[in-house]
Amino acid sequence: MLRWIAVLTVAWRLLLAWASPVPSWDGVSYLWMAQRFAALDFASALEEVFPPGFSLLLAPWLALGLDPLTAGAWFGALCAGATVWPLAAICRREAPGAEVAVAVLWATSSLLARTAAEILSEPPYLLAMALGTLAGLRERWWQVGVWSAIAFWIRPEGSLLAAAFVLQHRWRAARALLPVAVGVLLLAWLRQACGHGFDPLPIHGFHEQRDDLPARGAILANLVDLPGGWLEAYGAVGVLALVGWWRVGRRRGSAFGWMVGLQIGVVLTFIVRRRFLLSCAVPVFVWAAQAVQALRPRWRIAVLTLCAVLGVGGAWHGLTEADRAAERDLGLWLGARLEPHQTLTGDLTRVVWFAGRRPLPPRRFEADRILAMAAPPEVRFVVIGTRRQTAAELDQGLRAHFAELALPPELAAAAAARGIRVYERR
Repeated sequence: MLRWIAVLTVAWRLLLAWASPVPSWDGVSYLWMAQRFAALDFASALEEVFPPGFSLLLAPWLALGLDPLTAGAWFGALCAGATVWPLAAICRREAPGAEVAVAVLWATSSLLARTAAEILSEPPYLLAMALGTLAGLRERWWQVGVWSAIAFWIRPEGSLLAAAFVLQHRWRAARALLPVAVGVLLLAWLRQACGHGFDPLPIHGFHEQRDDLPARGAILANLVDLPGGWLEAYGAVGVLALVGWWRVGRRRGSAFGWMVGLQIGVVLTFIVRRRFLLSCAVPVFVWAAQAVQALRPRWRIAVLTLCAVLGVGGAWHGLTEADRAAERDLGLWLGARLEPHQTLTGDLTRVVWFAGRRPLPPRRFEADRILAMAAPPEVRFVVIGTRRQTAAELDQGLRAHFAELALPPELAAAAAARGIRVYERR
């Protein structure tokens, strides 16, 4: 049964990827980094603020000649399918008999499925977290540290896995911190060797300089937003997890409470987004399975069916809008017209990546910043979304050196429907 659920997990995510016209904004940055790693250009890849683990895992497949979008979708789907087994093994220890329940919930969860389709880092990250959690329950502390370090290279919160078991088991688990420390120092050294300073997490410094997130670090406001973000991230599974924690989890004294608490604490110090809350998905799904296991058999089937229907429907309904294909088609068209020394900019990072250039930094751009980015003479095209509030201001500022570009009829219609305007340097 678990084998078939794992296969369906992979197939469902591949179907969502096929129906998604473009990756997420962060997804194109991961793919660009993987392309640079595949070309052995480590310095350029590590110049990005994102952790390199996901892109390093993708790079060998790109080096073998696979298309980046195909490799990213397949890799994410396979990681999600593989996570079924450590989750089931965790449930054998924490909720015997709930292995199928946790697998069904995992396979059909809405937002998790879309992270694989949008080529985000959650699938390999959560696989590492699940394997590390299983090692922790077996009290294999060195393995916990290794998996925590691997997860850290994919997402910074991965280091908190080892910390959760240390907080639960005290000195017995302290040795798990050593592999994490080695992983952190190794990443810092690698960045320094590539000329970027001894800093394992440049994304933290990047966020400190951001002026486009005024609510960043507002803990009280984030606490207010937390319940809504939790429901958006997990849906019915999130409700079941709270029930499972109340009825079973809080009494058993496992490290799960520390895992969830630490991950949520990190989110509260930044800004609440549903995707960020997926970092604690492993204990959340186990708690949800415990809640299902406590029901009578008929109710179990009814609840699992309801969760599956809601999750599958939510994932399909939440797919990237079809009109975003205009960003892909426009990027390919513009990229074919760029000279090697030329580039393009704007506020649509997917267009930039599909044009074969480095994606934009992961932030929102005000009009003055876009105008500054367009100033260098090598910038031939500027692509902006006309639905932004400052579109008129941008239009006025760009027309000093740029003119609106006439696109081919089909592409022009698609760009207009998506709200995209292209300018070319005079």
